[in-house]
Amino acid sequence: MRFRLTIGRRIGMGFGLFIFFALLVVVLTNRSLERSRTINDQINNVYSPSVDALVRLRNLTVNAHMLIKHWALLESRADAPEKTNLIELTNNELPRILDRVDTLMANWRHEEVALMGQITVEMRALFDIHDRIKVLLPSLESYSDPIVHMERNDLAEEGGALDQSMKRVLDDLDRLIEMQEGKRKMLGGSMIRSFDSLKFFVLYMGIALVVIGAIAAFFIVRGIVTPVQRLRSVLLSLGRGVFPRTKVRTTNDEIGDMSKALTSLVDGLRRTTDFSNAVAAGDFSAEYQPMSDEDMLGHALLKMRDELGQRERVLEMKVVERTEEVVRQKEEVERQSKKIEEYYNNVTDSIRYAKRLQDSILPPEKRLRELLPDSFVYYKPKDIVSGDFYWVDRIDGRVAFAAVDCTGHGVPGAFMSLIGHNGLNQAVRESGASRPSVVLKALNKLAYEALHKDREQFLVRDGMDMALCNFDPDRKVLEYAGANAPLYLVRDGEVLRFLPDKHPIGSFELEGQEFTDHRIKLQEGDMVYIFSDGYADQFGGPKGKKFLHKRFRELLLQISNYPTASQSGMLEEAFRGWRGLHEQVDDILVIGMRA
Repeated sequence: MRFRLTIGRRIGMGFGLFIFFALLVVVLTNRSLERSRTINDQINNVYSPSVDALVRLRNLTVNAHMLIKHWALLESRADAPEKTNLIELTNNELPRILDRVDTLMANWRHEEVALMGQITVEMRALFDIHDRIKVLLPSLESYSDPIVHMERNDLAEEGGALDQSMKRVLDDLDRLIEMQEGKRKMLGGSMIRSFDSLKFFVLYMGIALVVIGAIAAFFIVRGIVTPVQRLRSVLLSLGRGVFPRTKVRTTNDEIGDMSKALTSLVDGLRRTTDFSNAVAAGDFSAEYQPMSDEDMLGHALLKMRDELGQRERVLEMKVVERTEEVVRQKEEVERQSKKIEEYYNNVTDSIRYAKRLQDSILPPEKRLRELLPDSFVYYKPKDIVSGDFYWVDRIDGRVAFAAVDCTGHGVPGAFMSLIGHNGLNQAVRESGASRPSVVLKALNKLAYEALHKDREQFLVRDGMDMALCNFDPDRKVLEYAGANAPLYLVRDGEVLRFLPDKHPIGSFELEGQEFTDHRIKLQEGDMVYIFSDGYADQFGGPKGKKFLHKRFRELLLQISNYPTASQSGMLEEAFRGWRGLHEQVDDILVIGMRA
C-alpha cells in the first residue's frame, strides 16, 4: 500500500520539531530565572537590609556622639531638648536597630558575625562613657564642680576617651558596611552574568526556532498552502461569478480530493451560467433546460424567472408610493422638531430668568459673613431652580436664620420658595417678636391663607418644612423651633438632636396647633446644623440605598472639628462619593454655625 503523506502528518512533523526546541528554551530559561531569583532574594532579604540597618546604626551612633558632646561641653538643664533626645535615642532607637541587626546576622558569614560582635563590645564601652558623663553632669549645678569639670574634659574634649572610642566604633562599622556592600555588589554581578547566560540561550535558541520555523514554513507552503491558494483563487472566482480558465491540478492528499470535487462543481455550474446571466439582465423570457428532473437548482431558476417578472411590476408601483409617503413624513418630522426646539428654548430661558429672581431673595455672602462669621451654607439645587432656600436677618440685636424646604423641587418648588420667603419676612414684621415659635405660627397663618384661598373648590396640600433659629452671640444662647425640620448640635464628640413639631407650615388649620421653642445654652466650639431632607434622602452607595439621617449624623460628627470654610466642600465630596451614577433626587440645603 502506497504511503500517503497527509496534511496532518506534514503539520505534525513541523510543529513537533518546533515544540521540542521551544521546550528546550523554556527549561533553560527557567533554570536561569530560578538562579537569578535566589540571588535576588539574598540581595533583597539579607544584604540590602543589612547595609541599610548598619548605615542607620552608624547614623544613630554619630547623632548620639554629638548629643553627648553637647551634654558634656555645654551647660544645660536636665530637661534640655538635646538631653531628652539623647535619652530617647539611647533607650529606644538604638536598641531597636541593634535588634534588627541581630536578626539579620543569622544569614551573615562567620567573619562578618565576628566583626559585629567586636563592634557590639566597642559600642558597649562607648556608651559606658556616655553613662559616666550623664552621672557626672545630672543637673545644671553639677557643671560648676571643678572636679567634675576636670574629669569631663578628660572624657569629652577633642581627642579624649570619648572621641577615641567613637573612632574605633565607626572604623569597624565602616569596614563591616564595606564588606556587606561588597557582597551585595558581587551577588549583583552574579545575577547580571546569569541574565547574560539567559540572553545567550534565548538568542541562539531563538535563531534555531526561526530556522526550524522557516524550514517548516517552506514545506507547508510548498505542500499545503500553495495548493490551497489555488483552490481559494478558484472559489473566489466562483464567488464573483467567474469560472477558472485552467483545470485544477489534483494531488494524492485531502487537497487533491477537494480539487476533484471542485472540478465537478465547476462543470455543473457552467451549464447554468447562460440562463442565470439572462435572468440577471432582466430577460424573463429566456429558455432554460434543467440538467435532470432532480436538478433542484434548475427548477428553482425557472420558478424564479416567472416570479421575478411578476414582482418587478408590483415593486415598481410600491416604490413610487412609499417614496412619496416617506417624503411627506420627513417634512412633518422636521416641522415638529423645530417647534419642540423652540418651545424648549423658551421654557429654558424662562426657568433661567426665574433662577435669577430666586437668587435675588437669598442673602449674599457678605451679609451672611457679617451676621454669622463662623458659618457655612451648602446649597445644591436638583434643577435650575430650587424648592429649598435659606434666610438670615438681625432681629432685636439677635441673629435669626432659617433653613426652609418647600414642597417639590424645580419650578413648583421655586414658586413655593418665593411664597415662603415673602411670608417669612412678613411674619417677622407683623409678629414683632423674635421667638422662633411665634414667627412660625404667624408664618403658618400667612402660608395657609395664601395656599387655601379657594378652599371650597379644592384643597392645596403644599407646605414648607422649616428650622428657624434665633441666636444671641453675646450670651451664646440659641432659640430653635422647627416644623418637620430638626436641629443637630455636635458637642464633645456627640450629636445632640432637637426634634421639631411634626406638622409643616401652611398645611394645617390655624386653630389648635402650636410650635415649641427649644432654648439652648451653647458652649465654645459647639457646631449647630439645620438642613433640609435632601441629603439624607439621596440614593447611592454600593446597594443604591438612601443615605439616611443616621449616616448623615455620623458625617456631621466627622467634619465638625474642621473649619466651617472647609465643611461645605467636605459635604460635597461625601455627596458625590455616595451618589455615584445615581441622579440627585431632591434639593439639598445644610447650614452650619460654630458657637
